[in-house]
Amino acid sequence: MNHADGDLDILVARLRAIARQHEDAAAEAPPPRAHRDSLLKLLSRRDPAEQGIDKLDTSLEHLFAALLNDERFLARAYWVLMGREVDEDGLAHYLGVLPKAGRLYVLADLLCADETKRSLAKRQLKVPRWRWLSVPVWLGNRLGVVGRLVRPPLRIIYRGLAVAMRPRLMVMGRLSVLEARARQLDELTDVLLEMDLALEEAGQDIAALDRSRAALFSALQHHRRAVERLTEGPPPKVPANREALEQQLFDAYYLAFEDACRGSEAQIREHLLNYAPQLDMASRAGTRALDLGCGRGEWLSLLSERGFSAHGADLNVAMVEHCQERGFEVAHADLLAALSAQPDNSHALVSAFHLAEHLPFDVLYRMVDEAQRVLAPGGVLIIETPNPENLLVGSHTFYHDPTHRNPLTPTAMTFLLEYHGLGEVQVRRFNPYPESAKVPGDDPLTERVNGHLCGPQDFAVVGVKVAPAAEEATS
Repeated sequence: MNHADGDLDILVARLRAIARQHEDAAAEAPPPRAHRDSLLKLLSRRDPAEQGIDKLDTSLEHLFAALLNDERFLARAYWVLMGREVDEDGLAHYLGVLPKAGRLYVLADLLCADETKRSLAKRQLKVPRWRWLSVPVWLGNRLGVVGRLVRPPLRIIYRGLAVAMRPRLMVMGRLSVLEARARQLDELTDVLLEMDLALEEAGQDIAALDRSRAALFSALQHHRRAVERLTEGPPPKVPANREALEQQLFDAYYLAFEDACRGSEAQIREHLLNYAPQLDMASRAGTRALDLGCGRGEWLSLLSERGFSAHGADLNVAMVEHCQERGFEVAHADLLAALSAQPDNSHALVSAFHLAEHLPFDVLYRMVDEAQRVLAPGGVLIIETPNPENLLVGSHTFYHDPTHRNPLTPTAMTFLLEYHGLGEVQVRRFNPYPESAKVPGDDPLTERVNGHLCGPQDFAVVGVKVAPAAEEATS
């Protein structure tokens, strides 16, 4: 196996691993409201300084509880050492002892209790090295009367030791609180990021529903108008009537398809702003502009705003009505008929967005030929179409539209424009897949794969009509 084959095998393995990750992520998707419940649970937690008892933590800083009051200190000590709540007698007794002896003495006294030893053994808990602090209390308890005599000075010693150790234990307690708060903040951040992603996905779903709603409403309105036209005046022959109705229904379907799949008119407009340099160039050749297959009229709207006298042509009755309702000059006409009706050198701009892929080649050939005739010297021709250099486009998304014929390559379209005498021909590429869709990696092979799979999904070929040599000499 050569080196190239090995690289390819590695890349295929990486792609499969990423696919499995996506499948696992989809399978582990949280149920509805899960993020909200997680956030509410985190927000409902008490401040880490007020957190509950870790019954398995026998460290001195945890048991000393420097940041808690005496009652909560005793509650924690009893739960950790004895595994139960503090009883009323024990609480009253030690609350009386604490002012005289301090917390270290109380912990030492509790460690010496038989109940503590049994509880720790049962739960298999061990007390760290600090348990040596209980040795003096243990000895005092063994000495009987003598022990009772040494208890007062012993308490004073314990209290002094507690005072000396308290600053260090308070610092350790505060560090524990800060660590707990940092963990809580990390958890909150994770939940908020998940919620943000969920909101983004929900927004995309809502946008898709809005597009579907608009598409269905548009189709409904077109059906209504079609029925109204068919019922006006004397009824025509039945076959013609049926054929007209079928065409109306298909036109309504295609308008709904455009609304649902091509994006909103605002999104299309944002993309069309990429052609500002071509509009500036065309404006020097005049103001008349013709848009072939004008669709919903997004480009006509932009042309009008930029000062062009724009008109369009489309064979889809629903599209034509939609544009006319917006006040645009649009004819229900075949593109070649629309072009042949225009005088020579009469237009500064001729455009065809996502039309070429619907045409037989002989019609596309004649369209470019006629556009070159109609354009004034310096006028601009723009043809935008799906980009088959992106393999996902050429093999998959291109065929979402059942009226598409064959993908057209940038090389073929460039030659077609140059063959008809258009100059300054350039190819512009748009709409690559987002970074999140790419295969991770920065090696040459991965970059090449990403270029083929995640590159620009559309391209435009742009040409300028060059003035004949005689005119150039005259000028």
